[in-house]
Amino acid sequence: MRSFLGRIGSKTLRVAMLFGLLLISGTALGLAAAYPLTFFNYDDSSAVRLDQARLAGQVDVEQAVVSQDDLPKGWEPGDANLAGFGVLNSTFCGETVAPPTPLSEVHSAVFTDPTNDTLLIAQALHVDRWQSAKTYVNDVQDALSECSQFYRDGPAGQVRLDIKDASESPPIADDFVAATYVDSNGDGTQEWAIFAVGDVVIGILHSGPTRPDPPFMNDVIERVLARIDPSDFAPGGIAPTTIVAGDGSTPSTLDSGSADETETGGSESDQPVDQPASVPTTSIVTSGGGD
Repeated sequence: MRSFLGRIGSKTLRVAMLFGLLLISGTALGLAAAYPLTFFNYDDSSAVRLDQARLAGQVDVEQAVVSQDDLPKGWEPGDANLAGFGVLNSTFCGETVAPPTPLSEVHSAVFTDPTNDTLLIAQALHVDRWQSAKTYVNDVQDALSECSQFYRDGPAGQVRLDIKDASESPPIADDFVAATYVDSNGDGTQEWAIFAVGDVVIGILHSGPTRPDPPFMNDVIERVLARIDPSDFAPGGIAPTTIVAGDGSTPSTLDSGSADETETGGSESDQPVDQPASVPTTSIVTSGGGD
């Protein structure tokens, strides 16, 4: 009897030791797996989540196009014939994303910074429903996730473009996609964003020798957003207003980077021109924003 009890006690001790070993090893494995997570920053994003249903029918598509007042000093109207090479006319990883049913033509504007041979093409399109605008942006995001590089014909032949993350965090939590295309030969970059505000789709493409220095893109985008959705983006919920100088000079937008400029240089045509009047020397833009 005493021998039997001794065997029971010995088994119990072994089971307890095994359980303790498993507990210790499991804890160690859990800590090892969790250790890399300590390097991530979980700060709350400042991105705004839009109520797209509320904004449907409330956005003026013409006001959704970047104006010269939205840009820093030094930018000037560019060749309107290049408007068709904006990002809304692109393919993504070789895939043509079906655009929503349009209720307007593509409103566009082209600007250039002659100091560094940089181009900006802005586009806006009014579509049939806010759900369609949202779906289009999501479809672009899905298509873009299918590859990390693609090839495009340029002046010197076919070049490889590498797809990188955009240099700035998105100002809109959803319905926003952005990326940077980098010429593998070092001949330029394109940074672009497509986003939906209500039933309007907006595209902004910056093309030049290098990426725009942050926060250039977000500054431009947020000035557009403050104008078309002031309740979410403008201080006090009031859209930027236009003031006129006392000497009768041209109007300017408050807090604008180019308060002394008035021309928009925009084009309301969405049809690419086969032979633009002038093509930027940076080879990455000669075929527009697509493959």
